[in-house]
Amino acid sequence: MAGWSKSQWQRFIRQAAGEARNVIFTDHALLRMRQRQISRDAAMAILRKGTLHREPEPNLRRGTLECRMEYYVVGRHLALVAAVDAANPAVVVVTAIDLDRG
Repeated sequence: MAGWSKSQWQRFIRQAAGEARNVIFTDHALLRMRQRQISRDAAMAILRKGTLHREPEPNLRRGTLECRMEYYVVGRHLALVAAVDAANPAVVVVTAIDLDRG
């Protein structure tokens, strides 16, 4: 997808998340956020300031790239997996992870 580097995808996600209207939370992501006590404010901080440590993984079925953004927020190491497409400014949050708890 677009042949971008991790840093380019990271920049894309951060910029897209700068506008809250560009961020879509799936029902699964909202459920995981509730279970892991991750607020929407924390989630937005992860997207806007987080780091992409792992290589993005293509989701061939959906035609998107799944990127795991990590960030320390409210004293916790958290991550969101976001599905992105270079042709679309939307960032679709598919799940939330508490990296402190595994």
